[in-house]
Formats: sequence, structure tokens, C-alpha cells
Amino acid sequence: MAFVVFIFALLLKVSTALSSQDINHLFSTVLIFGDSTADSGNNNYINTPLKADHPPYGEDFPGKIPTGRFSNGKLVSDFWASLLGIKQTVPPFLQLNISDFDIRTGVNFTFVGSGYNDMTAQISQVITVTKQLYCFKEYIKRLKKVVGIKVEGALVSISVGTNDFMISYYDLPSRGDDFSMDDYQDYILKKLQNFVNELYKHGCQTMVVSGLPLMERSTRFG
Repeated sequence: MAFVVFIFALLLKVSTALSSQDINHLFSTVLIFGDSTADSGNNNYINTPLKADHPPYGEDFPGKIPTGRFSNGKLVSDFWASLLGIKQTVPPFLQLNISDFDIRTGVNFTFVGSGYNDMTAQISQVITVTKQLYCFKEYIKRLKKVVGIKVEGALVSISVGTNDFMISYYDLPSRGDDFSMDDYQDYILKKLQNFVNELYKHGCQTMVVSGLPLMERSTRFG
């Protein structure tokens, strides 16, 4: 219930700003954490088979280029940044020669195939959510050099968790022996809670956590 109230309050804040034409002053920065639902290209810079740096990805993106987004165009996080008047797209943190402007206005820390459970990222051969937090701490160091401030004015989006169930639970036959579904959900929620607490400790005050889509367990044979 508290999360629903928070989302309602955030949307009300955005709606009020829209009506007063003051939306450009709501947030100064957008910071994105997550998996394939939000990765804007960090996987391009690591050794993993999970990449979207080739057609048909990006066919509706400005310039019609594949950027590493697992999408034909922009991501929700890009639209958030645009709606808030910050910038048109949110670049990956690992992007080479990332500009001071992008450090000031926000970057994307997500990796396709990642999850709250470190095992998820290990199976996918990508960066864990724990290491996304490490990237965030490195970002803070550079942010302080660029503008000398912390991240209190940032809108933080977290979109991750599906892989923790599809890869680390349903695709591992032994996982059901270690955890019941209820226990595993509690385990993932605890991981999320710890992650949010760490972000809060480092100055993040406004966070949106996306829920998971409906998932069906695939039929197993043998």
C-alpha cells in the first residue's frame, strides 16, 4: 500500500508540474538500474553473448541505429527523461568518453540479464545488481568532481527481477528444493530492500520500483 501511495504522489507531483508548466524543475537527474527492460547499452561494453548492438534493434530509434537497447526504439527511462525536460535519452554509464553533461543529468547502470540474486547475473554472464551499485558509487565520485553535489535531485528508476524467477528459479530444477516460491519471493524482496536502502544512504530520495510482469512457468519434460 505504501508503494502505491508513493507512486500516486509522484504522478500527482508530475501532473501538478505539467499543469503549472514547471515540470523542468521537478528533477535535475535521472538514474536507471535494472535489466533488459531498461538497459540502454551497458552490455555493449562487457564480454557477454547478450547484446542488442545489431539490427533489427534500433530501427525506430533516432538515426535508426542499434544502441544496445533491447527495443526497436526508446525505453521507458528515455521517455521519463524527455517528459521531465532533462534530455532525450539516458546513456549507459560504461559508454566511452561519457560527457560531463550526461554525468550531471543522469546515466543508466542497467545490464541485460541481471537480477537481485547474484546467481542470475552469473548464469547470464553479465554484471550483478550488486556491481550496478558499485558503478553508481563510481558515478558519485565523478559527479562530485563535475558539479560538487550529491544526487538528492535525482529521480531513480529500478526495473529488475524477472530474470531472478525465469532464470534462477524456473530454469534451475534444484532451486525449488532450496526455496518454496513464497520463500524465494521473500528472498528477492529482501535483496530489493537492501538495494534501495543502499541507494538511500548515498543520497537517492525519490525512487520508482517497477513491479514484475505476469510470468508462466514453462512446461518441463523429462
